[in-house]
Amino acid sequence: MGLFDWLHPPAPLDADIRALVDRAVAAVDPLLRTVSGYERQLAPAVSRASAYCTDIAGRIPGPFEISRAAFATDPMVHALFGSADDIETMLARSQCVREHMNSLALSPDGRCCALLGMRHREKAGFGARITGEIVRFDEPQKSLYFTDHTVAEPNATLEAARAGLHDVMFDGLLKSFASHVDDVRADRKELHQEHAIAAAHCRANRNPLDPESHTRRLTELQERLHAASDALQPARLLETLADCLANPAAYLRLDPVTVSVDRAGIITGTGAEGEGDTLHFAELTSRDLRRWVVILATIEQAEARHAVERFEESRRYIVI
Repeated sequence: MGLFDWLHPPAPLDADIRALVDRAVAAVDPLLRTVSGYERQLAPAVSRASAYCTDIAGRIPGPFEISRAAFATDPMVHALFGSADDIETMLARSQCVREHMNSLALSPDGRCCALLGMRHREKAGFGARITGEIVRFDEPQKSLYFTDHTVAEPNATLEAARAGLHDVMFDGLLKSFASHVDDVRADRKELHQEHAIAAAHCRANRNPLDPESHTRRLTELQERLHAASDALQPARLLETLADCLANPAAYLRLDPVTVSVDRAGIITGTGAEGEGDTLHFAELTSRDLRRWVVILATIEQAEARHAVERFEESRRYIVI
């Protein structure tokens, strides 16, 4: 640090960035605070990761009204569900909806905005196809459908929903890295045990014809143990965490998808050039590497409550 750096100290960190740095340290290892200048070392990477999460949250399509009425009028909703009854069943069985039933009316109009995730499926088959005045039978076709509908992260407004998703995604990046650190710690513990067993075995089974044989395995284990221990040192761990947050695309990605389908769900094209309705959605890949089709959905509290109550009545009837 030069003389002018002492005369003009760096500006204090933004309060929001400082809060995110604290979240990152708490999620990974509090010992990172022992590294001199850890906040400024992490700040650029945290800022980049935060902006990345904001961008992804802002690019999730929606909001789409999810209701029985929308099933008949909105091509997207019609494609996402097999029938209007499936919407009611999804709302009734959703743990998120049931847990947040009372808070679904936070907005003045009694609606909430939530993340709706699904699995994207395609089924190959054969069917009829009309080309002009010609009807062709046994034409190969693919039908588009969705399964495992899951509601998550409800909020009163669209803005609050996107802000909430930013927080969830940022925390997901931290959990991904923390899981990696836990794996390294588990490997180090296992290496300690292997090293102790190998050392005892070598002491009991020395080969006088090959005096170096007992040291080869120990040397290998010692090198691996040293590498694992070095990776867990606070300074090295801080450096690795900064690299991870500066390159978040390796752990979190949103890919836009455009597909055209007819009202029966048959795929007519993989872009906007196909016949029928053109659907725009996105697939989110997170730390578990599974791909979720995601949209932002608006849900009416009255319709959700009605669905839950009907489900409860049906369940009681079956039990009785």
